Amino acid sequence: MAAAEPQSSSSGQLALALVVATALGAGGGGFLGFTLTGDPSAAAKPPAAEPSPLESAGPKKNAEPAEKGHGGHGAATPSEGAKEGAVASKMKLKELAPIVTNLASPETGWVRLQASIVYDSQAVPQPDILISQITADIVAFLRTMTLASLEGSDGLRRLHEDLTDRAAIRSEGHIQEVIIQALVVQ
Repeated sequence: MAAAEPQSSSSGQLALALVVATALGAGGGGFLGFTLTGDPSAAAKPPAAEPSPLESAGPKKNAEPAEKGHGGHGAATPSEGAKEGAVASKMKLKELAPIVTNLASPETGWVRLQASIVYDSQAVPQPDILISQITADIVAFLRTMTLASLEGSDGLRRLHEDLTDRAAIRSEGHIQEVIIQALVVQ
């Protein structure tokens, strides 16, 4: 019977180790979840209401300076927050037609690109004309690419940066970004 005791003792240690590992895994997962998502009670609270233009135009009673000792520099005011919201609201996303073209090398290589652009809708009165120019620029650029230059995550990052730069130049800065949705190279 002495041989049975070490076996039950080792199975007890194994069970204890599994319980400890499970508790550590659950605790670590919970911590990571709260760290990534933030405080769930803060997400449930409604955002603070911004003052109406009439309220912000008049003098405020018991108003305190935004930053003491810094002259108010660097502190966001409600009007700056409204300006940022207005800037974000005039940006639009427009999907481009799928682009299929051949590569420079190998000659039998083809590429299919699906992309969208983020542009300033107030500064671009006719986005369809600009989109056709951007599409033509993308086709011309892709025809100069080689299969080796598109390989890997670094190649995709460089392609994204090049397309965004070319679109910004063509649009005189009105296109903020070219978003690559799908890229198939054959």
